[in-house]
Amino acid sequence: MRARSGGLVDAHLHLQMPALREFASRIIEETRNAGVEQLLVNATSPQDWKDVADLAELHSDVTPFFGIHPWQVNSMDHSGWEDQLRNFLTRFPESGVGEVGLDKWIRDHDIAKQRDFFLRQLTIAESLGRPVAVHCLRAWGHLWECLAQSEFSQPFLLHSFSGPGEMIGDFVDRGAFFSLSGYFFRPEKSAKLEAFQNIPDDRLLLETDAPDMLPPANLIATTLPPKENGSPVNHPANLRRIYEVYSEWSGRDLDEVISSLSDNAANFLRKRSQ
Repeated sequence: MRARSGGLVDAHLHLQMPALREFASRIIEETRNAGVEQLLVNATSPQDWKDVADLAELHSDVTPFFGIHPWQVNSMDHSGWEDQLRNFLTRFPESGVGEVGLDKWIRDHDIAKQRDFFLRQLTIAESLGRPVAVHCLRAWGHLWECLAQSEFSQPFLLHSFSGPGEMIGDFVDRGAFFSLSGYFFRPEKSAKLEAFQNIPDDRLLLETDAPDMLPPANLIATTLPPKENGSPVNHPANLRRIYEVYSEWSGRDLDEVISSLSDNAANFLRKRSQ
């Protein structure tokens, strides 16, 4: 699996989304100018797997993740997608499985169906030795149960982690990494930062979750046109300012943070034996 060192890594974003895809070449240039060398681009359903694949083929900066997001599970059939997922993962040996997970926050959630899809994707990731990008909201007990009942042993990233602090140690023991979103530096989200004081330095990553999760105004260095509904768009180049404010917040030297998180990303992505 592709592992790099020395630059900024956006641990989670969706470059294939319409608000970003239209400007992908410009975005890549601007992220490079900001020192970002790797973008972990997560798909959300079979409908955008090809879009993520196309971006990975066009831009060496993109490390693709293919998976079915829990928000998409209700519209999915139980069969027919697993072979397609395996084909995309095999086609891109450096790829991971994501964005997958569990979500009891959304309306009309079917947690039993979400668990089924999540467990089946963990099985595929384990069989191919791939890391997994995990989304979890208000379903931390279910997540732990799924991990405990599965044979999954690969690294996994709890992206935009907002789970209970008392579960951090158990997740670390299971191989978890944790990504901090720039969105959590908004004043009204400051409580979300507290858990990151207890995350080991070697398990931390930073993310934009672009085009969403807009950080506070002081962390917006680069802009894009708003979405069709008028909502602002988060640019991945804002990652530079997220690294800087994390350095200030944590009291860690910026160069040390960049080097450490680059190593963490490489460890998260490193190919494990099948």
